[in-house]
Amino acid sequence: MRRPDDKPALRAKPLAPAGEPKHDLHEEGDPADEGLPSGVDEDRSTPESRRLHELVVQLGRYRSLRDPLHDMCEDHQLTPTQVHALMWLGNDGPTNVGVLAQRVGITKKTITGVVDRLEDMKLVERARDAEDRRAVVARLTPQGAELYQQLNRSVNEGLRRLLEMMEAEDQEALFGLLERMLKRLATREQAV
Repeated sequence: MRRPDDKPALRAKPLAPAGEPKHDLHEEGDPADEGLPSGVDEDRSTPESRRLHELVVQLGRYRSLRDPLHDMCEDHQLTPTQVHALMWLGNDGPTNVGVLAQRVGITKKTITGVVDRLEDMKLVERARDAEDRRAVVARLTPQGAELYQQLNRSVNEGLRRLLEMMEAEDQEALFGLLERMLKRLATREQAV
């Protein structure tokens, strides 16, 4: 396999301290809104990180892996960002709009428009947080919950097809790797 030594790898930002949201969200006007996160001026990638990056890019070129929701998006006139928001709300239940922005990977200003459009489509509704009346929570409507179930089944079908390409021992190796990575991330988070 070719190792793309000429391409920098994507880098994740450090996890937030315990008790704070684990996602990075910048205030408007923050230099991070201008593109790359701070500290990316120097290339700290490794051959392994560049190899992983290249493999992820190659996987992304296969539409069947990248886009199992494409037809549903078109059928329901949804953008990928809207689907992403619906999937988070379906997985996690009612969510503070700021936290939803972090999970989707967009600004608070942008999530407002996303939630507005989903609300217009009767898929999401806003409510005041019971614990903090200043905070706004987004939650799926019954129609949104039904669509989430369809989206979730589509994702699971795509994953099933992907796993069918792998031998049972490779599947177990993949599961073990992901479980160890999640455990290490949780341990790192607790240490911060």
